[in-house]
Amino acid sequence: MYISKFRVKNYKSFLDSGEMTFTPGINIITGQNNAGKTALMQTLSLSFKDVPHRSSNTIPDESVNNIDPSIADIELIVSNIEIENYIFNQNQIFIPLNNYFPNQGSASDRSFFDKLESENMLVSTFQAGTNPILSHIKAIGQRNQDVLSIYNVLKKEKLLKYNSVSSGSSDGFYLSLAQYFARTIYLFKAERMNIGVHAFQGKSELENNASNLPDVLNVMQGNFERFTRFNKYVNKIFPNVHRISVRPQGIGSNLVEIVVWNENPELERDDLVVPLSECGTGLSQVLAILYVVLTANVSKIILIDEPNSFLHPGASRKLIEILKEYPQHQFIITTHSPTIIAAANPKTIHIVKNENAQSTVTSLDINEAKGEQSYLTEIGAKLSDVFGADNILWVEGKTEEICFPKIIEKMKDVSQMGTAILGVKHTGDFEGKHAQSTFDIYNKLSTGKGLIPPAVGFIFDKEGKNETVIGDLKRQSDNKIVFSERKMFENYIINPNAIFEVINQDLKEEISLETIKGWIENNKWDKKFITQKQANNKNEADWLLHVDGAKFLAELFNVLSDTKVTYSKVKHSVALAEWLIENDFENSFDDYKIIFEKFLDKI
Repeated sequence: MYISKFRVKNYKSFLDSGEMTFTPGINIITGQNNAGKTALMQTLSLSFKDVPHRSSNTIPDESVNNIDPSIADIELIVSNIEIENYIFNQNQIFIPLNNYFPNQGSASDRSFFDKLESENMLVSTFQAGTNPILSHIKAIGQRNQDVLSIYNVLKKEKLLKYNSVSSGSSDGFYLSLAQYFARTIYLFKAERMNIGVHAFQGKSELENNASNLPDVLNVMQGNFERFTRFNKYVNKIFPNVHRISVRPQGIGSNLVEIVVWNENPELERDDLVVPLSECGTGLSQVLAILYVVLTANVSKIILIDEPNSFLHPGASRKLIEILKEYPQHQFIITTHSPTIIAAANPKTIHIVKNENAQSTVTSLDINEAKGEQSYLTEIGAKLSDVFGADNILWVEGKTEEICFPKIIEKMKDVSQMGTAILGVKHTGDFEGKHAQSTFDIYNKLSTGKGLIPPAVGFIFDKEGKNETVIGDLKRQSDNKIVFSERKMFENYIINPNAIFEVINQDLKEEISLETIKGWIENNKWDKKFITQKQANNKNEADWLLHVDGAKFLAELFNVLSDTKVTYSKVKHSVALAEWLIENDFENSFDDYKIIFEKFLDKI
């Protein structure tokens, strides 16, 4: 069984979600805080209260009340086996008569088995706080022999009570069927579950609120192989948990409790076990989820709300990898975590947004999502780098990615709010014949439906580009690309005082400030660092514009330290920038400040 289509109307922030499509395997629901993800999960569980939508759409003025009920429309795909299990577990069941008894029942009754032969879909509308108010079977099953087997077994076991019914009264069967399957949906909420102790009843079916977990795990202990596999999974997710077991809570008690072995069970120190109720958040939920996954003999629907709220990112990833080993079940997971989304490789992704006090759902084509992640890999970024950002400012490299937010933070009238700053993988890809195809990749990332935010702009070094090349790149980027005035970022951090502070951090014997200044003056016009034309002109005002700052600093550090300090672009460039930000900010990074004012929010 799995949910194939779903729609919620008039519940909390949802006036109408629109129709959503789900598949077996892992489905993801994502969105910002308070967008409506948890409300959506409540209705998917088919156990929700009547909380009508409240906004100016439904309540135009204070004298109006929204009296329409909260509704969930659901389409379930169910198998023959699941229907048989349902029927055989009933003490008595009434179903419409069929054409194998031609003299009994109406034509509408006989159509039941006709439908049974052709499809396997159960459509139902659930109203909050009540039974399904409308439910019908379009059909169940695929082959005629399946239908006959149901009838023959029923006849043999004398469970089928023939009942001649009038048209329409067969809804009772459909209603009971819908109620049954609604009770088999499991919802694991984003909160700690207190399920460490329960009365011994010897049951193996976990309640959909997982309240009897100790009892079912106690039964599971009798299946050695399965319980061993269960514990292996637990240890994979929580390496410090060696084993889970169940024991009577006390002498003469009818209660059983789950205990956790945090030390090697081979020590046989059962006096050191810890009751589950005293363990950290998340373990209870994982135990319940794994139990359903391992023990279900038919497909199950498992809803997990924000697993990242009760699990460490590493544990979340391992849980998702285990769930992927059981694709016959349907998992619907809400999450903010790009780690979970990337690990899940989901069948569907639904993005919940809330605008004007109303939640809506946008479905992202999975091929488009995979394409976006592929593009991210190609440009050297990860989903976690961009997920949740409103937009992206692409910059020259890792050094700028680290330093630019520090500069922006120091600015009084500009905020990075909602903007992710990321270094591109190869800026050379933006030149020559590769430029257009490279911009196409970034544009495709910018036109997705929600996972990958748009590019607000590109900030690159001039690197000696002439005005023709710069003009072409601006045109190809739709004027989103801006170049720094100086040749590269390092040209902004050639400062004797900053160099004095940074280079001496790695040396036992201090290099004097005068020595650093002297070296700069003696070598600044060396043709290793600047063009022949500029060296001949020796225009002091233009030197910082044109010198190869990276080569210049690398040589300075190498020579003055007597090769003891090798200049690291990320380590030392960042350190020099940080010193200037704290000690000489007003005189540094002037044109970067202007660029940031163009691209970022002004306070």
